[in-house]
This record gives sequence, structure tokens and C-alpha cells, in this order.
Amino acid sequence: MFCIVFMAGCSGRAFRSNVYIKIQHGMKNYKSLLLLIALFLLVSVSAQSQVVNGTVADAQTGEPLIGVNIILQGTTSGTTTDVDGRYSITLPNLDGRLVFSYVGYVSRIVEVAGRSEINLNMEPDILMGEEFVVVGYGLQQKSLVTGSISRIGAAQIEQSASLRVEQALQGRTAGVMVMQNSGQPGSGATVRIRGIGTTGNADPLYIVDGMPVGGIDYLSPSDIASIEVLKDASATAIYGARGANGVVMITTAQGRPGPIQVSYHGYLGVQSPWKKTDLLDAPNYMRIMNESYANDNRPIPFPDIDARIAQIGKGTDWQDEVFFYNAPVADHSLRLSGGSETSTYMLSMSYRQQDGIVAEGKSNYERLTVRMNSDHNRGRLTYGSRFNYTNKTTRGINPNEEFGGIMARVSNIDPVTPVRDADGNFAQSPYASQEVVNPVAAIDIINAEWNEDKFVGGVYGNFNILDNLSIRSTLDLELTYGNNRSFNPRYDLGGNVTNSTTSAFQQQNKWVTWQTSHVLRYQQAYQNHNFTVLGGFELLSHRHEFLGGTAFNLSMESFDNAWLSVGTDEVNQTNFGGLGLESIASFFSRVNYDYNNRYMLEGVLRYDGSSKFGPDNRWGIFPAFSVGWIISDEEFMSDQNVFSFLKLRGGWGQNGSDNIGQFSFTPLITTHAGYGFGMTPVVVTGAYPGQIANPGLKWETSEQFSVGLETAYRNDQIYLNLDYYIKDTQGLLLAAPIPAFIGNAPPVINGGNVRNTGVEIESGFRHVTGDWQMNFSLTGTYNKNEMTAINNEEGRLFGAGVSTSMNNVGMAMVGHPIAFFWGYRTAGIFQNTEQVQNHRSSDGTVIQPNARPGDMIFVDVNDDGQITAEDRVQIGNPYPDFTAGFNMDLNWRNWDLNMFWYGSFGNDIFTGGTRRHDLNMPNWKADVLNRWTEDNPSTTHPRVTINDPNGNFTRPSDFFVEDGSYVRLRNISLGYTLPTRIVQRAGAARMRIYGSAQNLFTFTGYSGHDPEIGSGWALDVGIDRNIYPQARTFTMGINLDF
Repeated sequence: MFCIVFMAGCSGRAFRSNVYIKIQHGMKNYKSLLLLIALFLLVSVSAQSQVVNGTVADAQTGEPLIGVNIILQGTTSGTTTDVDGRYSITLPNLDGRLVFSYVGYVSRIVEVAGRSEINLNMEPDILMGEEFVVVGYGLQQKSLVTGSISRIGAAQIEQSASLRVEQALQGRTAGVMVMQNSGQPGSGATVRIRGIGTTGNADPLYIVDGMPVGGIDYLSPSDIASIEVLKDASATAIYGARGANGVVMITTAQGRPGPIQVSYHGYLGVQSPWKKTDLLDAPNYMRIMNESYANDNRPIPFPDIDARIAQIGKGTDWQDEVFFYNAPVADHSLRLSGGSETSTYMLSMSYRQQDGIVAEGKSNYERLTVRMNSDHNRGRLTYGSRFNYTNKTTRGINPNEEFGGIMARVSNIDPVTPVRDADGNFAQSPYASQEVVNPVAAIDIINAEWNEDKFVGGVYGNFNILDNLSIRSTLDLELTYGNNRSFNPRYDLGGNVTNSTTSAFQQQNKWVTWQTSHVLRYQQAYQNHNFTVLGGFELLSHRHEFLGGTAFNLSMESFDNAWLSVGTDEVNQTNFGGLGLESIASFFSRVNYDYNNRYMLEGVLRYDGSSKFGPDNRWGIFPAFSVGWIISDEEFMSDQNVFSFLKLRGGWGQNGSDNIGQFSFTPLITTHAGYGFGMTPVVVTGAYPGQIANPGLKWETSEQFSVGLETAYRNDQIYLNLDYYIKDTQGLLLAAPIPAFIGNAPPVINGGNVRNTGVEIESGFRHVTGDWQMNFSLTGTYNKNEMTAINNEEGRLFGAGVSTSMNNVGMAMVGHPIAFFWGYRTAGIFQNTEQVQNHRSSDGTVIQPNARPGDMIFVDVNDDGQITAEDRVQIGNPYPDFTAGFNMDLNWRNWDLNMFWYGSFGNDIFTGGTRRHDLNMPNWKADVLNRWTEDNPSTTHPRVTINDPNGNFTRPSDFFVEDGSYVRLRNISLGYTLPTRIVQRAGAARMRIYGSAQNLFTFTGYSGHDPEIGSGWALDVGIDRNIYPQARTFTMGINLDF
């Protein structure tokens, strides 16, 4: 029990090399103690009867079977296998028979005969069918699915050791690109299915236990039984307007008949930065600054450089000052499940706490989740409920921001300035300008917190009207209360970072989403003809209320007391609030037909109405159809011994999107209290049209064609699946470019088209020999993205910029991908004055007459004799050509080893946001030591100057584009399952201990902190503004079953 007490109440925390154990107090310890008490009580009442343990696996593949029912014959006493196929059952003695049953497999009855360990391989039952997958509004036999669907099981989710559910998708499903937005605790991930098809929100639709939800950050990965990803339109069309970006369907764990089962999973870990950027130390910084000033014929800033070096040595390593080495992370989850043949339940509670590796104490995440699932069977009526409550608290910094972000300050502040001055106060840099100031001091003034309470729940009922006719109704609610507050103290950090008065900001939010669906299903089989017809309707209502304000000159100056009520400046205080409403009504139907389980046909029709469009365009129709052919079941394939399974499938379909704000089809009136009238102006409140209307606004529509081939060899030991798709999105919903002097918000228009084409590969090998079990899988995705039309005069969509001098780095144009890097092409570095004079246009004009040797050579693309914005072209692509994931599972007796690699190849990163050369005297990366000088005529790095008259470092050019390809060992774990005789002494049925590491190795040529840079906006991807890096994490954990 010591290890359990240690994990529940302690955290291993170390500062660099000094390691010690610290008992945590307050809320964190309180929540952990609840888990400990519950676990202790369950251990105390554990029965001391005879226990039989074992493992159940597929006889053909060797894969463990999850959820196999094991019952003592003649009784109701039983259990089920866990995610590793292991089970434990308590018997009154070691006699009797055990009944093993599992859907799709031949049931087995085994004599106990005095044994305490029984391992079993179960044979698939061809007559019973096979694995089922979750599809829209139901289940479907996997072999009969005609759409493109990928599945991740509970074992894979557990092996991923993911802090967020989205991370488990990375590299494990072909066609799905997952990019972690940052390494900050609680940070989200960008998920894109089959490319980017919109300039708006491209997130997929998430369905949890049949309920569409706004996001899945509230879920605990330990509660998930499976994830299905619906990728092509034939699979997603059943969700119509909401499935254009793909659908991720999540099924949470359920109870199974049998006595109560208890499982505890927990781990403790430490996190550290895996890499530091190579920046200049103080001596080299001073030399470079002196040279920069001298090159501009200005007095050098460090004339006494030798004396300064003798005084400060290498100066301040700001990365070491802000990085938190060995930041703790902990996770505990407890699950109880069981039930009878008519009622089952599952109750779980999990708690996660994570500190960040940047800004100790100001970057952390805490989440408590409680879930209750129940199902009941009363003859023709089945009903149940799913309830989830989550409380989470996030404190953080701006994770990818060049204007005053902590990591931006770390990368740009000079290394000459110390952290504190001689008086012990935070030192101010005499060389810093604007927001590039002491990052440790900047961390000290950060006081921001987001707290959220979320309830997601629903009830369902299914009534079998006839044996082949049923109706299912659901009622779901998603309710979220979010409170965002911050405290801004008085400070003077130098530069322009000062504040003379205290302030408190607070915003309260309430999101309420109601949804109900009613589905009628009819099934009929006649000889070898099988029909399933489904029809239904769905209603959704969403409401968002918010209220907030800012108070100044607080009477109590601390974060804990920073509430609006303590502000004393009534003149300048502000307040705001608002209400948002939207609704969707839908009708849908689906017809499935197969002949002899060999030829399949599916048709889908969805009719959606959205309140975001005007009356004339409110409704949209979205059809789809698909076909499939199991070739391996044909008679002419009976004599071949290559394929054990071979299926060809294809489909076409349409989806829509209403991903815009409310009332975009109508003019909006904005009030403003700033109008003055009369000779002595009196300020009054007036109104003006704030948004130009577009009553003709229509649905954004995506149309997709795909074809797939599924194969298996050597009795399904080897499998290979291939998919090819073409996805066209038409009528992109975007803001029209209008001149700023018009004074109105631009109208939303249907302004462009985009195409994604790609190839997906999923393959694997499974083998069992002796005590060894092996499972290897490989996924790969190739996707090409291209704008095919832009409906504005410029033929461009302008995206994100960088710093104050590099505007519109992100760009979209016809014939190019969305959000390619737009900038100047270079052709090397001028080595002498003659070369400057010879750089001419076709009419003989000197293109860069003011350049000097050591300056960049910019390409005059339009040959007009000067370098202007018209010379900007595509200089990089943030999207990878190919992504891949490789997973390896090895089991030998009681040992298990898992290793998962992920790679991204061909993507570029724009690094201009990491350097603030638009400001005075920032630090440099160490590659500046290879700069051009007369003694070192470099061809890769230009000369250094302060004024930068040639724009070497202030123009967005290919100088700032790096290859962002990388291969990362995302997770590796080694576990050992203790022998039964040892586990029984502790009153448990199974105990596994393990150690794991995440992001242990990253192989990349990228010079920044992290090559994985996500974004939530389609026109701002792959731009590094000093990203909060992901951590390298080491954990030790335990899995206990009772």
C-alpha cells in the first residue's frame, strides 16, 4: 500500500539536481486524498477467497480481447477482461467451470480443475459475425462498412499516455493531422481530417456517446472505450452541415454484467524542456552589437567590452531562468463497474495536475472529472444515461506571441542584464526597447486564471415496436460555466512595459446547448437480401451569455482579492455583456443494403436548417452514396491463398458548413457613446450600421469522392488498407476585403473554392509465437491542398503577419495551398560592390542601389527594377507532404514494451516571429557568428547592422524559412505485471507497474524550441513566434484491478 499512498499524496519535485519529496497541501492533496480513501475502503473489503487469473486473446492474431465475459457456470458471479485482455475472478473454491463468451467469438467452457491461472485463446465465430464499429446513429458490422472509418481502441489510448484525447489520434489514424498548439498545460491541439477545407473553423465534429459536443477537453482519456474517425463524405453525410470537417465519434466505457470491478490507474512524473535554442552569450552579444553599430558608422555601445566580460562572464542564460526543470505531473483515475443481466453501471473519478515547464507557478493545469454511465434492459425497452462533470483550472502565459510573450522576451532580451540588480530588485535592461524586457520580472506580474465547470449529460430510450422495428429518442444537455479573471499590479519593467495603477478584469460566461433526436430504424432480411432503413429528426439550441468588466485602483492589491467590487475608480471602470443564440433543425435518413454480406450499397440524405442564414438560403440538402464489394468471398477467390480478406469500396457525398457568426445575412446596428453636438459639444450615445449585410449568403459546401481497398493476409496476421480521395469545398465563408475608410465591418461572402487530394495507408502485422506476442502498425498520409478560386478583385486572402515589419506572411492564392508563406526570394549575399552594381533588371536598372557587400540579394520577380511588395511569392508551405506513425507492441510473459514514433515530413516553418529585429539591440541566434564580414565572406548569413537599411532582417524572405520536418519518439513504456501469488497478498486481482517517457527523442534540423507548431486559424499556420515548447516527460505508474 505504500506505493499507493505515495502516488496519491506526494509529488516528486526537483529543481535541477536537487531532488526531494514534498507533501502537497490544499485542494490538490484533498482531491488526491478522496481517491486514496475510496481505494483503501475497497481494498479493505476485498474478499479473501480463491482467485483465478488469466489472459484471453484472439486465437488467430494473438491480440488481447477486451470485455470478454467470464462467469462461473450455474451462478451470476463473473467478470470481464480489461484493456490488456487480463481478468481476475474470485471463486468459492478451485472447482467448477468457467464460461468465456464474447460477441463474434465461439464461447468456451473450461474446467477450473484446481488451477489459479487460466489463459485462453478464443476462435472467431464466422456465423456470429465480427467486430462492429460506431457509425452515425448506430453500429455497423466492420466488414460491411462502405465509408472510410478508422478506429482506435482503449488499449491504444492508454498506451499513448496522452494528456488530451486529441493527442491519441496523432499518427494512429491515417488522414488525420494533429498538431499540439503548444506545450503549455491545458493547451489544445489542432485536428484536421483530410486537409484544410475552409478558412474558418476547420475542427471536426465531436460526438460523445451519440451527443454532439463543442469540444472534448473535458474528457478523461481513461474513460474512453473507443474512438472512430469518420473521414469521407459517405460516412459523415449523415451529420450534414456539421460533418464537413470530418467526425470523431467517442464511446465511453460502460458497465458489464457481473460483480463489481474496481480499477485504479495512476502515475507520477516529471517534465523538462527537451531543447534549448542556441542564443548568444554576453561576450558574443557585445561583440555583435559593437559590429552592428560600427557598420552603421555609429558609436559602439560596449567600448569597455573586455572589462564587462571580466565582470559578468557569459552573462545571463534567460532560458535557464524561466524554464522549470522537473515540473511535476500527476494523474489518478478510479473506476467501478458491474451490474446484472438487466442493468449495468460504470462510475469513474479522475484527477490530473500538471505544472508547466515555463514560468514556474504561473503555468499549470488542474482537472477533476466524475462520470456515471448506466444502461437498463426491460424487455422491449432499453434506456440509460450518460453524465459527466468536469472542473478545470488553467493558469498560463501567452504560448506563441512575439509581442511581449515570455518566450519572445527570453529569446530577444540581451544576456548582459542580470535577473536582479545589486539591491535585489528585478533588473531593468538599458538596452531593451518596447516590450522586450526582463522575462523573470514579467512572469512575476502575471496573474491570470480560467476556471470552468462543465456538465455534459443525456438520457436515451430505445423501444422495439416490433422485432425488426425500433425507435430511439435522446435528450442531451451541455452546460458550461466559465470564469476568466486577472489581476494587473503596478510595475515598471523598463522599455514601454509600465503600469501606474492596479486593475482587475473578470468575465463570466455561460454556455447552454440542448439537443434532442428521434430515430426510427427498420431492419429486414429476405433470403440473402439484408435491408436497414433509418430515418429521424434532430433539434439543437445553443445559447451563450457573458458579462464582464474591469475595475481600477483596487483597494486590495493581490490576485486573491482582485474582484470588481474592490475597485475605487468609478469613472474609468468598464463593463460589457452580451447574448448569442443559434439553432439547427435537421431531418435525415439512411438506407443500407447488402446481398449475401458481399455486395453493399448505402444511401444517405440530410436536410439541415440553420438560423445563421437568411430565409431564402436557410435550408441545405446533403446527399451521399457508397458501395462496397468483398472480393475475397467470391467463388473465384476460393482457391487462392494470398488474401484472407479483400474489399473494394467507394463513395461520393456532400456536406455543408454554417461556420460563421450570427446574423451575417442582415445589417447590424452598433451603438457608440462618442457623438458630440453643439458649439459646446455634449457627448451622447448614437448608433451606426456596424456590419454590411449579405442576404444572399449560402452554405459552404464540400463534395468528396473516395475509393478504398482493404486487404488482409495470412489469416489476418497482416493487413494493408489504402484510400484515395478528392475533396472540393465550394463557397468558402469568409469576410470580404473592403477599404478601411468605409467604416463598417466587412460582409461575409461565399468567396472561394479549395481542393484537397490525398492518399492514406494503414498497415500492420500481428504474430504470436511461444511466450512472445508482437503487434506492429504503420500509418501514412499524403495530402495536397490547393486554392482553386478566390472571388475577390485581388485574387488573394491575406493572413497573419509577424512583428511590426512583416505583414501578411500567411497568404492564400489560386494555385497555391491555404496559408503558404508569402515573401521575398533571395539569391545569396552580395560579396562586393561590383556585384551590387551588376544586379540589374532587363532594362539595366540597378535593383538594389543602396545595398552594400554583405547584404542579401533579393529577386526582382516582376523585373521592374526595384524590390516592392509585387515581388513577393510563395517561399514556403507550412503543411507536411507526408505524415506517418509507427507503433510497436511486444509482450513476453509478464513484460510488455510499447513504442510509438511520429513523423512529419516536408513542412516549412517561418521563423521571422522568433527574432525582434524591428526593435533595438535584441539578442541573436548563434548562427550569426557565421555572418558575412570582409574576413568571412559568408554566403548564408548577411552582415549585421542596427538600422538594417537593406531590410535583411525586417523583410519576410526565405532567409526565415526552415525545414520543419521531424521524427519524434512520442511515447515509450515498459511494464511488468506481477505474478498472481504476489498480487493476491495485497488483496488485488492484478497489478502492473510501468515506466514511460514521452517526447524522449526528437530528430529535426529545425533550430527553434519545437518543430510542432499548431494554430487554430487556417491562415496562420507554421509561424513560430517563440512557441511554448512541449516537454520531455518521465513517469512511473501503477495499474491495479480488484
